[in-house]
Amino acid sequence: MTTIPPLPEPGLQSLEDRRAIGRWFIQQAREELDKGHRLQAGEKAWGAVAHNLKAVGELRGWRHDSHRHLENIGRQIVAECRDTELGNAISDANHIGHFNFYENQRSPEALRELIQMVEEALPSLEALQDEPPRSFTITSNQQRRRLAELTGNGGLRVGDTSPVGFSLRHQPSGSEGPV
Repeated sequence: MTTIPPLPEPGLQSLEDRRAIGRWFIQQAREELDKGHRLQAGEKAWGAVAHNLKAVGELRGWRHDSHRHLENIGRQIVAECRDTELGNAISDANHIGHFNFYENQRSPEALRELIQMVEEALPSLEALQDEPPRSFTITSNQQRRRLAELTGNGGLRVGDTSPVGFSLRHQPSGSEGPV
């Protein structure tokens, strides 16, 4: 059995704290599944993803204090990266792991696959925290609504482009002042 490191102290979480919590949750997910605690295993897998999504949200100055915000952050980074495997891991952690906590519908095998998928996605989620956001152009009303909710900017329009993915904390290369 793996020794699970202690959680960071309560309070505001640093980027490294969020990463540590994500790693802690994925280890917890494995241990819970080994004990036969399917409900907790799926929820812990979702927790590993959620804390990394919160870190991305914090770094970009986006709202990240609700489940809906976390879903929107996940959708937005997948839209930017166009990474199907990452998108599947984020979606499945939510729709399989989190949902199973309430409905108890997933087998141990399905949860084991989910935990493996999330574990493989964590390095990509962490890498997103180390690199600047990518340029992004809003191409649909769905994207516009999502970014408006995350940024608080109700004036966004389809066709708007940001060289820093509509981050509120990153500046385009060679510019001065806020984006």
